[in-house]
Amino acid sequence: MPHPLHVLIVDDQFSDLLRLEDILEESPLDVVVTTSLSGELALTQLTGTTAPDLILLDYHLPGITGLAVVGAVRQQSQLDCVPIVVRSGSTDPRDAAASLAAGAQEYLSKPFGFGEQRKQLLNILNRWHAEE
Repeated sequence: MPHPLHVLIVDDQFSDLLRLEDILEESPLDVVVTTSLSGELALTQLTGTTAPDLILLDYHLPGITGLAVVGAVRQQSQLDCVPIVVRSGSTDPRDAAASLAAGAQEYLSKPFGFGEQRKQLLNILNRWHAEE
């Protein structure tokens, strides 16, 4: 029996975290979700624990930015293979380029509607679950 897909979601908007968690937990895949409201907390959560199978990371975080989180994760040998999908309200190609250069696998613009968000997240899950 395959193990559940462990996903860490990092977003400073509590309502967004709840929405994303609900969508992922309703997925037909077996998903275990951990959430974090800041880059600092996410890095603390990632220290000395079993690595998640996927990190969904908001680009614009107060304090330690999403870009800095990507760089810090890539410097930890036990985490350097964990896929990171950066999500942002920004469509600036420089943000996408910086995220990918820092080591993220994908940069996606956050859709505004719930249905679009659900579709995007389920596509991400299916894509990365298949990669396992």
